[in-house]
Amino acid sequence: MGFIIGFAPWIVYWILVGNTGFVAAVAIAFGIAAIGQVVQRLRGQPWRTLEVGTVAVFALLLIAALTLDDAVLERWLQPLSNFGLFAIAAVGVLIGRPFVREYAASTVDARTAASGGFRYITTAMTWMWVAAFGLMTVFSLIPPIVDGDATMRDAGDTLSVVCYWVLPFTLMGVAGLVSAVFPGWFEKPSRLLETQSSAVAEQPAPAADVSAGSLELDVPTSSRHDEAFSLIVRGARPGSSVTVRTTGTDLFGGQWQSEATFTVPADGIVDAAGQVPDHGDWDVADADAPLWAMRFVSEDRVSDLFVPPPDAWLVTVEASTPDGTSRRTVTRHVSAPGVSVRSLDVGGRPALLALPAGDAPSGGWPGVACFGGSEGGVDSQRSTIGLLAANGYAALAYSWVDESDTDATLVNIPFERFTAAVEALGAQPSADANRLTAMAISRGAEGLLASACVGELPVAGLILLSPSSVSWQAIGPDGEIAGTPSWTWNGGPVPWAPLPGGVLMPQLIRNAWRAHHDLTAHRPSLLRLAAAYRAGLAAAPAEATLRAERVTASVLCLTGADDQLWPSDEMATALLGRRSDARDEHRTFDGAGHLLRLGMFPADAQWTGGIAFGGGGAGQGRAQRETVHSVLGFLARTTAVARA
Repeated sequence: MGFIIGFAPWIVYWILVGNTGFVAAVAIAFGIAAIGQVVQRLRGQPWRTLEVGTVAVFALLLIAALTLDDAVLERWLQPLSNFGLFAIAAVGVLIGRPFVREYAASTVDARTAASGGFRYITTAMTWMWVAAFGLMTVFSLIPPIVDGDATMRDAGDTLSVVCYWVLPFTLMGVAGLVSAVFPGWFEKPSRLLETQSSAVAEQPAPAADVSAGSLELDVPTSSRHDEAFSLIVRGARPGSSVTVRTTGTDLFGGQWQSEATFTVPADGIVDAAGQVPDHGDWDVADADAPLWAMRFVSEDRVSDLFVPPPDAWLVTVEASTPDGTSRRTVTRHVSAPGVSVRSLDVGGRPALLALPAGDAPSGGWPGVACFGGSEGGVDSQRSTIGLLAANGYAALAYSWVDESDTDATLVNIPFERFTAAVEALGAQPSADANRLTAMAISRGAEGLLASACVGELPVAGLILLSPSSVSWQAIGPDGEIAGTPSWTWNGGPVPWAPLPGGVLMPQLIRNAWRAHHDLTAHRPSLLRLAAAYRAGLAAAPAEATLRAERVTASVLCLTGADDQLWPSDEMATALLGRRSDARDEHRTFDGAGHLLRLGMFPADAQWTGGIAFGGGGAGQGRAQRETVHSVLGFLARTTAVARA
């Protein structure tokens, strides 16, 4: 790193102090340091604490060398010089100018230099140097204290050689090695988990259905993701055991499976909706459990969030008893037969419009404008608009932010995009412009609510999944972007709450340290962002608060109690606390995380791209089911009032 240049006077001093006179060694080092500062000023370069501190320390050491006897200097000059380095580094940190940051800042762009993560890691590395210089001082104090006659020039004295020279400079070498290697080491392992393939895979051909004697599997042959599942086994011998296994493949070819064993009751019927299994992947009576309890079981891959195929998801259900095995493959659909989905252009941005089957009623279908989170694009909302269309709503999925793995996309997003999407839906001949609702999740919910706070959205209701109560600063692929808003309104920046990304650095360092081991074990290294968002929320400026009381539409907030991405439950409570609308509703789901999906999907691996959402298991399964009921119920009430 560049700060090695700042050590140049010290390197010269250490070479000379053991081989020439003390005055000469210190004077030459002082001259190099002073001349270096003159040259730096003439070149217009900024001053740095290490360089300025070095001039001051060598000036003091020169005074000591000129006034003290050599007998004193040969015992105490080394501890004094080491303490000088310690003081330089410590004072720099305490005044907010850690020397590592001062040098590292010249190697990165201004945004990176101002980011919380950069500040955290450069401060931490400077503290490492402070510790090294402190130990160097302690080691060099040992010889004159333990043996009053010991000097730095006692080449034949082991204590002097080890404590004046070997240990201090070994420490310095280790610190230098870490400083040189760590940034690259940190960056490379931190990206290892991003190399896993995400290519779309074909759904495998299902195994042939099998029937064993009187053993019968009663499962729905065809159903939608938002419809309840059902698994009933008939014809098994009372008192015997029956093991039910459910398997399926996600969009990227990952294998998922759940399994549970039941004792067959006297009537010979095992119903997952009413019977708790003896053991297995779930421990509650729940008809949907065979789906939400599925675990990621692909052995050669790191688990990640279940993403359903875009059309039909094939689920194979198998029931085994000592007397035989029955197997059936059923289909879970995104939407209903006859639902149409077509692409739209809304102000130069992509959108998808899903319409219910059949002719629109007089006045048009009630409409729902849907906005995803920071993942961008429209694909994450395909399943949602298909579900809504199957339930009688014209649904629009709109790309309010671009998809990108490399570019900073959540930067200066105009609120006008949300208004344009709602108006575009209302302008559709098949939609009823007087019965519109808007729904969004996460950062999309933040933008949707914020746009409704500053301008009148033509909607009767807002559905906010895992929302925010404040406007946050811009976010890029590498974290927060200093001094930059996420949103604009009428061309101007919207005040934002800073995100202290440095809070996450301990997690990032830990994940980078164990990345290779995690990959070998096919285990994700997860980043839980909630700590940073919670810290940012506590320090959020008042002007960043979203003025939810200005929204005339009724609001439904749905949150997970185990949200590990940000404190959505707390923020939903805060935003609704600013309102006094009796129509508002806030539902929190215990055991659920940030991602609340409309439909029943495997609840294992509630993370993606190394970002933890929280939740899982039965809590996440119940939340998925109740999210569907809550959304459809709210839509029915809202559109009925709007029609009236």
